Amino acid sequence: MTIREFVPREHGAWAMWIVPMLSAAIVTQFSASFFLLFVCFALLYTVHHPIVMMLKRKSIADPRDLKQVIAVAMPAVLLGIALVWFGGLVWLLLFGIAEIAIFTFSVKSFLDREQRSVFNELAVVAALTLSAPAAFYAITGKLGPTAIILYALNFLFFGSSVFYVKMRIEFLRFKGAWTGEARKARAMVIAYHLFLVLAVASAAFYGIMSIWILLGFVPMLVQVMIGTLSGKTKVSFARLGFALVGQSAIFLVVIGAFLR
Repeated sequence: MTIREFVPREHGAWAMWIVPMLSAAIVTQFSASFFLLFVCFALLYTVHHPIVMMLKRKSIADPRDLKQVIAVAMPAVLLGIALVWFGGLVWLLLFGIAEIAIFTFSVKSFLDREQRSVFNELAVVAALTLSAPAAFYAITGKLGPTAIILYALNFLFFGSSVFYVKMRIEFLRFKGAWTGEARKARAMVIAYHLFLVLAVASAAFYGIMSIWILLGFVPMLVQVMIGTLSGKTKVSFARLGFALVGQSAIFLVVIGAFLR
C-alpha cells in the first residue's frame, strides 16, 4: 500500500469535518483538547480510504497493509482514550460509536457499489459533521443548544453538495436534458434548498439564531440557482470540490461572526 492511498483526494470531504470542527472552536475557543481531537479526527479520516481499498482488493489480512493502517489508526485510538480517560470527556465515546457505525455502513455501501446513493452520501455527511458537536464538547466539557445548532447548520450546508452533485451527474447522464432522473434530481435540489432557507429563517424568527446566518449559505445558493438553469454538459467535479472549500470558508466566517 502506497503513501498516496493514505491521502484522501476528495477536497470537499476534507472540508466536511474540518470546517464543522473549526466552527465549534471559533464560537467558543481554541484549546489543547480541541487540537488533540483535531489530530484524532485527521488520523481516523486518513485510514478510511486504505481500509476500503483493502476490503475491495481482499487484502485485509495482508500483514504489511494491516501494519500500515494500524500504525496510523493506533495514535488516533490512544488520543481518543486520553481525552476520555484523562480529560473526563466520557460522552466522546458516544461520538466514537456513532462514527464507527456510520463508517461501517459507508464501507458496506462502497463494497455493494451503492456509495453514490443520496442516502449513503448524507450518512457520510452526518458522520463527518459530527466533528462540530464533538469539538464543542471537547472544548467546553458540555453539550447544549449551541452544539446542536452547529451540527444542524453544518449538516444543512454540506448536505447541499450531495443533492447538487447528484443533479449534475444525472444531467450529464441524460446528455443535457432535464428528463427522467435528471428532472427528479433537480426537483430534489430545489426542495432541499427551499427547506434549508425556511429552516434557518424559522430558527431566526424564534430567536434561536441570527437571520444573518443565511449569508453563509449565499454562495452555495447562487451556485445551485445557476446549476439548475445551466445547460452545460461539461462539469469539472474537481472544480466543484475546490468551490466547496471556498464556500466553506465563507460559511465559517459567517458562523464565527453571527453565532457567538
